[in-house]
Amino acid sequence: MAHDVNRRVFLQRAGQIGALAVTGSALESLLAACGGNVPTTPSSTGKTSAKIASTGLKIPGMFQWGSTSDNGAPYVYRDPKSSKLVGFELEIATAIAGLMNINQKQVETDYAQLDQSLQANAFDAILNGWEITEDRKKTEIFSQPYYRNGQQIVVRANDNRFASKTTKDTLSLKDLAGMTVGTGAGFKAEEILAADKNIKLKSYDPDLPFNDLALGRIDAVLIDYSTVTYYVLGDGPGGELNKQLKLIGKTFDASDYVIAFNKNNSNAATLQKEIDQALAALKNNGMLKAIYQRWGLWTDQQPEIGIK
Repeated sequence: MAHDVNRRVFLQRAGQIGALAVTGSALESLLAACGGNVPTTPSSTGKTSAKIASTGLKIPGMFQWGSTSDNGAPYVYRDPKSSKLVGFELEIATAIAGLMNINQKQVETDYAQLDQSLQANAFDAILNGWEITEDRKKTEIFSQPYYRNGQQIVVRANDNRFASKTTKDTLSLKDLAGMTVGTGAGFKAEEILAADKNIKLKSYDPDLPFNDLALGRIDAVLIDYSTVTYYVLGDGPGGELNKQLKLIGKTFDASDYVIAFNKNNSNAATLQKEIDQALAALKNNGMLKAIYQRWGLWTDQQPEIGIK
């Protein structure tokens, strides 16, 4: 299951925490509350300004997307101060709904149950840092990518072994040979590290390895860049800059996040095309870029998937 889940098995806790529905007219106030001012409609430079159809939805006028908010930063999670649902994927869902002039609703689902719940048509689609795997291809179809993620090396800021290394360097697992490297159980990095015989892997479940790294119990961490932005760089509501740690090297082993639809649902292909149209508009009108910049997620890999 770890290879299939790929990102975060540690999020396997049940609970219906609630949902958020917001109309397109409320988009601007929501995005402002999430951390910045973002246009609610395509800009004058965007190629798509007309309303996008939403005929493939399970419930007309309501885009329901499955995800887990439990330890879900920065994807979708509860702001520690306000308990409000926030996250860059919440903003993406809201932006999609705005283009369609419909409501959107996050359907709280245990991460390990997302596949099963999608097949049961509990919601329209999975939007939760989802990646394409061979197993998922059997039952799911996918949108175009909306984010290109990569693996990031994190070390202690005062570790002399890495004193000369910066995020401009091109590094690889060879630079971690002979070391103990931590990551989250079920993350893609776990699979990558497990395949390297020169590295001692230490997996963490349900916690993440950053505290142990700061305490010197492990030598480094390899984990999704998107996770690092919140837990190390402190981006997003509730995030705190960890001055004991630093990033080194460019990200590597890139993979794309997509929205998944139930292959056996007769409306899936229709909704896939409609969501793709919305994502294309968000790529072209600058809204996706604005979301990623606000959350500290923007990288030079995003133009590779068409984000302007």
